[in-house]
Amino acid sequence: MRPLPAALAVLSTAALAACSATEAAAPTSAPPSPSPITITGTVSVAGGVSRAGSSECALGGGYRDIAPGTQVVVTDPAGKTIALGKLGGGQWSSRKCVFAFMVREVPPGHQFYGVEVSHRGRLQYPAEQVVKPLSLTLGD
Repeated sequence: MRPLPAALAVLSTAALAACSATEAAAPTSAPPSPSPITITGTVSVAGGVSRAGSSECALGGGYRDIAPGTQVVVTDPAGKTIALGKLGGGQWSSRKCVFAFMVREVPPGHQFYGVEVSHRGRLQYPAEQVVKPLSLTLGD
């Protein structure tokens, strides 16, 4: 009956080896998810009127929907809304009314992003382009 202590020694060694292998294979914390991106740009509209004594401008006619606070929608490639922003105040520049926009907290990882101002139609941009300021134009 001497083999019993030897068998226990073998089983103990095997159990310790299994525990060590399990600990080594256990994953560490998940890699951090990519940070959200911010999409910035301008919308330039030919025409408009400058406000006396300032560089601010306003639009009329068929462009009344383009004004400070107008919604800027960012979509994924399927057209699902993933982030919202708005136009800032219009500035008169080279006979155009120029509105800046910024859309924060845009989820990263899409190959393409759609950007739409008001109801003017969605424009698609590749991911590498939306990390640089966009320049959109309405009118001439």
